[in-house]
Amino acid sequence: MTQTELPTSDQEDLRLLRESARTLFERAGGSGRSRKLRDSGGGWDADMIHELAEAGVFGVTVPEENGGLGMGLAAGGVIAEEVGRVIAPEPVVVTVGLSLGLLRRLCPDHAKMEQLVGGETVLAVAWQERGPNGGPAEASCRYADGKLTGGKAWVVGASSAQGFLVVAQGDAGPVLVLAQAGADGLSVDARRQADGSAMGELSFSGTPAEQLASGDTVQDALADAVSDTTALAAAELVGLSARAFEITLEYIKTREQFDKPIGSFQVIQHRAVDLNVMCEVAQSGVREALGLMDGEADPKVRARLASRAKARAVTAAKKITRDAIQLHGAVGYTDEFDIGLYLNRALVLSAWLGDDAYHRRLWFMAREAEGAA
Repeated sequence: MTQTELPTSDQEDLRLLRESARTLFERAGGSGRSRKLRDSGGGWDADMIHELAEAGVFGVTVPEENGGLGMGLAAGGVIAEEVGRVIAPEPVVVTVGLSLGLLRRLCPDHAKMEQLVGGETVLAVAWQERGPNGGPAEASCRYADGKLTGGKAWVVGASSAQGFLVVAQGDAGPVLVLAQAGADGLSVDARRQADGSAMGELSFSGTPAEQLASGDTVQDALADAVSDTTALAAAELVGLSARAFEITLEYIKTREQFDKPIGSFQVIQHRAVDLNVMCEVAQSGVREALGLMDGEADPKVRARLASRAKARAVTAAKKITRDAIQLHGAVGYTDEFDIGLYLNRALVLSAWLGDDAYHRRLWFMAREAEGAA
């Protein structure tokens, strides 16, 4: 079900949620706050985490019986779009999609659920590993006798998280364990990205950890949580693209050449119209995918919908932000103008969890397999 097909009351709930989130982020300082945090060394604002939690942001997809709002993935997409509009550094999508996505599927009664929803803690999720050639590798991180050994790569928010949800190999199959930040034998190598955020490489050497779940359900829950997060990342890109286009539109209306605003030139108008259409199409496609995922139980179908959303959002975001730099002219390359912040964030977010080429390939492979069946 798409957002336009929702009952009027549900559409109104989403509208109010969007207005509430936008007001919260704008009151906090908008994209200017993100610039200040980047310049002060990266990371996020702990006070903002608490404000977001008080507004119900982290519990938006969590069922009511587990302390959340139970509004579904479409509502999560609304929040993600607003995060993208101000390029907020807080780990909203990671928490809603991955951390809570895993816990609510595997151990909904664990105390960390309430703490995450309430903004009392932030947990990073570590499930990927780097091979000898630098690319992804099969899982080799081990959990035995209550301790972790091995390593994990590409962990978002690793340097600021209070703990880690780690997917590792146990004696009887995959396990989900919780390791506290600063635990014995745990080292974190933070690597700065283009937008000022950091991804971490984790190394475990007999690190104590608490087992939360085990068996094939861990991999099933992880796959579903990654699909959710991929679709939410697409929504964040949609919000980012929309704001980047607005900034550019404002600029071409005021920037003058030959005593005229450059926005009065037909060639610029045509480019602006093309970007607007691309933005609207991406927004519609992503919102539709989120709505359909809310009502879909088949993990393969949900993964395909997530891939479709991410592919479309990445293509739009890269085109819109790059053209925005060009339309700003030389000043677009300076750090003084916010548009560069949006380009850098778009590049980082586009690559995370797979870019447009990767997700198109997944989508076509899934469709071919479905046809063959």
